[in-house]
Amino acid sequence: MSADPADITLDEVRERIRVARLPIPENRLVLIHSFLRDALRPIRAFDTREASTVEPAPAFAAAVERNRHGQR
Repeated sequence: MSADPADITLDEVRERIRVARLPIPENRLVLIHSFLRDALRPIRAFDTREASTVEPAPAFAAAVERNRHGQR
């Protein structure tokens, strides 16, 4: 199996574990690495430039002073 440059490395797994403050033993790193690699592969392969948007994102005006009931 050749290493894809977009694949996650064991060092990246260690860093994610450290940042998440999870107590995962060193002997489980290979298992966690394979789970994380397999979970992230479709996300990293997805090209967002090919995805078409259905509708624009809604915009909210947070500066409304009173609601429809006259309350703030």
